[in-house]
Amino acid sequence: MKIQLDEYYLKKYKMNTEQSRTTSLTQLVNTSIEYSKESLIDTERLKWKSYLFKPTHSDQIRLSLTEHIYNLVQDENRSLFHLTTTYKPYQNRTYTKSDIDLFFTNFYLKYLLPRVLNTRNYTRPSKRSIQPITFTFTDEHLQSFNGDRLHHHSILCVHPDTLSFVESLPEDNPIPTNTPYTHKICTSHIRSCEPMTLLYSSKMYDRYPDFLSFPDKLHREH
Repeated sequence: MKIQLDEYYLKKYKMNTEQSRTTSLTQLVNTSIEYSKESLIDTERLKWKSYLFKPTHSDQIRLSLTEHIYNLVQDENRSLFHLTTTYKPYQNRTYTKSDIDLFFTNFYLKYLLPRVLNTRNYTRPSKRSIQPITFTFTDEHLQSFNGDRLHHHSILCVHPDTLSFVESLPEDNPIPTNTPYTHKICTSHIRSCEPMTLLYSSKMYDRYPDFLSFPDKLHREH
């Protein structure tokens, strides 16, 4: 009887030891992964800050947004694209920021998004979750470009389910300029990019802090 009990406790001890070892290894791996992530993002933060030289208060917001899209790449496997759009001049009128924001919003919601998602019902939960997460900043040409200085730089954080469509777009002038929702666009350019490109795109943030974001709730969160 004693031998049987000894065998029982020995077997139980071995099981507990194996479970403990497995748990410890799992915790070690998880800790190592978290440490690697933190180390990597610390390296990226240094690179972003060096780009800004001496970050101001508004630059902290830009850095926060840069880190946000970096995390979208790491955690959701999203891909980043930089879209530049310029706009056709209208007679002798100089466009305001609100003018070009309206042009872009119409183009984005009524032309680009339905094509990326292959549906106009992009507000449905199943489609909203795979929408690109997009930040659009106003910039100025140093000199008048085709009659107007204001234009947009957008960072698109593209979901894996829609990546193939965005990758299929030509880099130069991917947006036709002869449709009801794109006729205000003069030129466009899209390319893959890194998170730090947001810092370049938002370089006029001090002058134009009210950037566009899609889905719109993301703007309120930042």
